Amino acid sequence: MKMKSKTAKSPATKVVIVAMACALGGLAPVAASAAIGSSCLFGQGRILGTGAVTAVDGAAGGGINPWAVISGYGTNQQIGATAFYSHVLLNNYNLNAYGASVGIFNRIEVSFARQGFSLGNTGQTLDHRILSVVSGKPVPLGTSTTSAALGLSGPAFFGSNYDLNQDIVGLKVRLFGNIVYDQNWWEPQVSVGVDFHHNEMPKNLADTLHVKRNGVSYYLSATKVWLNGLFGLTTLADVNIDVTNANQQGLLGFGGVNGMRYKVVPAASVGVFLNRHVVLGAEYRGMPQNQLIAPSSGAGNFSTLGNAVSKTSAWKDVYVAWFPYKQLSLTAAYVDLGTIATEKNQNGLYLSLTTSF
Repeated sequence: MKMKSKTAKSPATKVVIVAMACALGGLAPVAASAAIGSSCLFGQGRILGTGAVTAVDGAAGGGINPWAVISGYGTNQQIGATAFYSHVLLNNYNLNAYGASVGIFNRIEVSFARQGFSLGNTGQTLDHRILSVVSGKPVPLGTSTTSAALGLSGPAFFGSNYDLNQDIVGLKVRLFGNIVYDQNWWEPQVSVGVDFHHNEMPKNLADTLHVKRNGVSYYLSATKVWLNGLFGLTTLADVNIDVTNANQQGLLGFGGVNGMRYKVVPAASVGVFLNRHVVLGAEYRGMPQNQLIAPSSGAGNFSTLGNAVSKTSAWKDVYVAWFPYKQLSLTAAYVDLGTIATEKNQNGLYLSLTTSF
């Protein structure tokens, strides 16, 4: 059964929308100047690798973190674009993400990503854990689960091969700095970004978790590249400050029992270019801790279940990215996403392909 939701825009969301309109409107004279000053408005004039790869949220960066770089290889007089597909194979879950982005004059990036998080057979396990809490006694696998057990209307349980889907529209603006040309200065390239999330989970599931299905996340990113860095190799470092209330990056909704409070969490990435075409690095992304289902203290089994579902770990990876040429990059990584929806040790393989044009 499909559920429709009506979400009122918060003041913060309205401010962001107005800011987007102003930023895009301000591009008109810049676009005209660029068209006059460049023989090719659409191009790839930047250096190989400076467009990075694509994070799972659709922004240019690493595998799990957006960076301050702008997607594509367009210069300050060009427009570039990318498309990507990523697959994350974990012990209990699978994540598929795909989308596209446009980099405008190496100043503004607009991106879109579609994420599908598959529970696989773990959905049935979660069903019976919930039913065991409701009934007050262990319920063995194979026992029929019904929505009446939770006192909710409509489908309340996951079943087999259930997917949590969300769309993410991102806007990133480079404020100052240039990762290549600022070699004689300490200043990094700095960008600010905002992501608009729309989660398609059924309303009764959102009500059970006490989360909202739509949310907005913000981040400030600083990226610095040293051409003669570690061991004489080109070295990259990125630090992010995320302001968000997203659970598992929005896949489990936004906020929780205590409302839509925002939290400030850190993220960081490093990379070393072994040569012009290969980068080896690692990433870390903090996640906010929101209480879901029930208060963290108090009597009753729902408190225990809520604490287990609410457990969130920082995301980490070790990656290698290959840039054979500007039109293509391939990334492979070992990812450790910790505990997701009561399931521990969610680690596995990450593969991603980004095309630039």
